[in-house]
Formats: sequence, C-alpha cells, structure tokens
Amino acid sequence: MSRSSQGVPEKLRLAFLGGAVNSAVGRAHRDAIELDQKFDLVAGCFSRHDDINRETAGQYRILPERCHGDFDTLLSKEAGNIDALVVLTPTQQHTKQVVAALEAGVSVISEKALAGSSAETRMIGNARSNGAFLAVTYNYTGYPMLREIRGMVEHGVFGELQQIHIEMPQESFLRFRRDGTPMTPQDWRLHDGAVPTVSLDLGVHVHSLLHFLTRREPEEVCATGQSFGHFPQVLDNVQALVRCAGGLHCSMWYGKTALGQRNGLRVRLYGSKASIEWLQETPELAYFYDCNGRKQILDRASPDIMIANNTRYERFKAGHPSGFIEAFANYYADLADALLQRKINTARLPHPYVLGLDEAEEGLRLLEAIECSRLENRWVEIEPRGVQRPVTERLEIRPPQLAL
Repeated sequence: MSRSSQGVPEKLRLAFLGGAVNSAVGRAHRDAIELDQKFDLVAGCFSRHDDINRETAGQYRILPERCHGDFDTLLSKEAGNIDALVVLTPTQQHTKQVVAALEAGVSVISEKALAGSSAETRMIGNARSNGAFLAVTYNYTGYPMLREIRGMVEHGVFGELQQIHIEMPQESFLRFRRDGTPMTPQDWRLHDGAVPTVSLDLGVHVHSLLHFLTRREPEEVCATGQSFGHFPQVLDNVQALVRCAGGLHCSMWYGKTALGQRNGLRVRLYGSKASIEWLQETPELAYFYDCNGRKQILDRASPDIMIANNTRYERFKAGHPSGFIEAFANYYADLADALLQRKINTARLPHPYVLGLDEAEEGLRLLEAIECSRLENRWVEIEPRGVQRPVTERLEIRPPQLAL
C-alpha cells in the first residue's frame, strides 16, 4: 500500500549534485532531509572522483544506475524523475549548474551562496522564465528560537527597531593541527573573486539573518576587512556598519581568525521597548530585556512563547536541546511544503520561511558594497533590487570567471 493511499503524502524525490560522504555539507543535508521523512534521496552525482562518487551512492543507498558520473548525465537522465535538484557544489560553480537545471524545468534547492555576484543572480533569474522553483538554504533560519524572535518583531514586542548586531566569528584560518601545521581548508576557499570567499561563506548567513528577522533592506554600508590568518591571499575578517530601511542600524562582524570561536554566531536586537540576544552555541535560549528593567531567559517551555513550542519543533520535550541538524531539518520541512504547494497550487504563494532569488540578490548587493567600501574607504550606497545596471559598472571591479 502506498503512502498516498494511506493518507500520507508521498515523499519528494531529490537528487544531489555534490555532497559526497567526504563533504561536511553533504552529510548535513543528507541528515536534514531524513529527519522528518518528507524527502527521498534517489539519485545524484556526488563527486568528480569516481571512487568517492560510488562510495557515496552506496552509503546513501542510491541504486547504481542512478549514480551518475557527471552533471550533464544527471540532468538528462533524471529531469523527469525528481522533484528537485539540490546543488551542493562550491559557489563558483553554481550559476552554470543552476541555470541549466532551471532551463530544463527542474526545481532547484541551492546551498548558499546562490552565486558569486548579483550579476550572476540576474542570469539565474532570466533562466526562471518558465517559473521553475528555486530556493536557497540558509540553515540558521531554521532555529525555532530565531523564528520566535521574528514573530516577536512582527508583533511589535520590541517597539521601534533601532539596532541589530550580528556576528559570526570562527577560528579555522589561525588554528594549528596537533602536529603543529596549519589547518588547511578546501582549495576553493583560498581564492577570492569580486566578492571575497569569506563573505560568500559567512557574510551571506549574516545578511540572511538581518533579512529574516527584520525584513529591512540594507541601503548604505561602510566596511573594512583584513587578512590575519595563514593564507594572506584571501580576506579572512570583515566588519561593516549598515544603514537599513526604516532607520535601523546594523553592525556585522564575520571572519575565520577569532581564536576560541568555533562558530560564534550571535544576534543582538534592540528596540525602543525591549531587546533580545541569541547565541547559536546555546540555540534553545534567548535572553530578553525590557524597558522596565526585567531580564528573562526564554526557552521552548516559557509561557509566552508563540512559535518555538509548535508541535513541528517539539521532536522531544523542552530541556532536551535540539541543534544544528534539527534546525536544518526545519528548513527542509519548509522547502517540502513550498515544493508541494508549487505542485498543487497554481497561485504559488510565497512560503514565509523559504528564501530564494530575491533574498540572494539583496545579500550579494550588500556584500559587493561591503567590498567596494573596504577597497575605497568610504560609505557606499546599495542600489535596491530591480536596478539592472551591471554591478561591475557600479563597483568598478572585475567579475570572476565562472567555473564551468
């Protein structure tokens, strides 16, 4: 008896491009799609290396005939047999792959960053003339307590939003192994394009949280950046002041040379009535302060919680912390809902938690302006979405070559 005949929706069929077993991002996506049983991974081209590709197919329980040796074969063989393609290759390769999939009518779920520049997002947008589904995974937005904070913003709990401070410091570019040699990242992380790789890696997360929590578009930025680590050819530390719509002021800090910070993602939001603080390393807690001097620690069991205690987030009761994979699974559950809505609802309403092309382009415009400000030592105005003047004309920087 099928799942649908029992009143249970059929699982959505996915193929992975990239995401082999030797890839941390691949394992995270694989675990996340399994948690809520909304997806089946049925096909893929997981690696350029045949042995790793086949090993991954075996571990992921993919039939040998659906493990493909290259992207073109994957697309030609699977276009009519999957509900979405998950793109897990390095950012520099995304544009060509995402465009090809969209032009073939295949729905796409892309790992962040969607592309290497806002100009490339416009190329991707042009490929969506057939209305194909496109979403980008910003996994931190899946944390229930961040969704709670967003709900509090929407209900006016903080009053007029005044400041938001978002930081994402890490340490890997200054760390040593036990044998005394520097930790070495993947080669693609050691080359900067028009937007430095550290911005495509970490800056996109910082922007996604600014957008997700406040919905305030960035308008102007002043930024600086440095290379403090073992790899002087790339930028590894960025600070930015951002003026946003509605008078909101934002500060950003992200980088890979803050010793002691494994992944120190932190959000502090201040309004005229109250403020709140959240740290990714203790994701079930938020620290709330109001204008009467009250200090309160919120968790899923707090009496005033509106969102974080929803049944979908209660995989186990409060006091038994959820973590990164669960947050990723929450986002994938939203993607499943959005894909199903796309299949059955011709209205195609936007999903409140799923981010896509518009958010990706806004983020890349911000990151391009950050790089321009850093290079020119001045405030830089950020053009709003919809302005079609080529970004290279505005910033006077050379676009990166697409990795074909």
